[in-house]
Amino acid sequence: MRIRMNSIIAVLAVFAVVTATLLAVQAPAGGGAAATPAAGGAQAPAGAPAAGAARGGGGRGGGRGAAAPAVPAGPVPRLPNGKPDLSGHWNNPYTADMGRGAVDAKTLMPMTYARQGETFPNSPPMANGNAPKKFDLPYTDWGLKHWLEYDPVKNGDYTGVCLPFGFSRSINAPRGLQIMQNNDALAFLFEQNTWHIWVPTNGVKWPAGYPETWNGQSTGHWDGDTLVIETDKFNGYTRLDTSGHPHSKDLKIITTLLRTDSNTIQHTVTIHDPKAYTQDWTNVRRWTLQPATNMILEYACEENNFGAFDGSITPWKKPTDEELNN
Repeated sequence: MRIRMNSIIAVLAVFAVVTATLLAVQAPAGGGAAATPAAGGAQAPAGAPAAGAARGGGGRGGGRGAAAPAVPAGPVPRLPNGKPDLSGHWNNPYTADMGRGAVDAKTLMPMTYARQGETFPNSPPMANGNAPKKFDLPYTDWGLKHWLEYDPVKNGDYTGVCLPFGFSRSINAPRGLQIMQNNDALAFLFEQNTWHIWVPTNGVKWPAGYPETWNGQSTGHWDGDTLVIETDKFNGYTRLDTSGHPHSKDLKIITTLLRTDSNTIQHTVTIHDPKAYTQDWTNVRRWTLQPATNMILEYACEENNFGAFDGSITPWKKPTDEELNN
């Protein structure tokens, strides 16, 4: 695929420049080691609960060491074209349950909908924490069916056999991500399984007939200083989060990234999926910059995933078209 080769070549071409930019942005004045700003959890608007929990330290279950003292934030760094430079190694909040803190996409206020809060003690529990499932999002009949049926213990889960998390679940993951950016494109580099997602921001379109994928196809455009990323063309195999919130192949994710200073990105993610949800809903989060000495590492789920071979993990099977559509 030409677009894949172009993506790889472009990443390699800008790597040296962006790396220098990252070090310049992340290092405080005087040339000392960069400091970590206060750990950033999800921030919801007034009246709305937080959309995710913050991680401590370097974002790997407490980090690799004690965090350095916070330093004052500087101005927003900018690309040669004047747009905000989002490059950096970011401590994005681990969001296992996107239903917590979900707000109305139009008003950014708490949602109200029929059956809100209803519990389902006879369905398989939520995958994180084993709490009973609730009517915690504005489900359609299709969405509720797929929410209540989700049972990774009985039926397996694609992440348990090291398959791609998908766009939403990758950004929700707790291991941090690196952004590399130039005037024309942006790449998310995830520590989780050393995955990447390529986002053209200069109007370049994905080729017609490109297959549906785990991560979908992302394109970005600028709305003032806010980068808006629209992602669709999903294969339908993934879940939105660890809890197992469903989506259909019709899912469209609208992501916004606004760098408010040298240390902070305001992030929103809006779920548009009329087959699964009766209305659009949004999470609002805050990312903080990690210290320059905290780098993404090589990560291979397959290397030590013995549970996939000794029977302790239920093998996952690709859903049929009938299962995806009904």
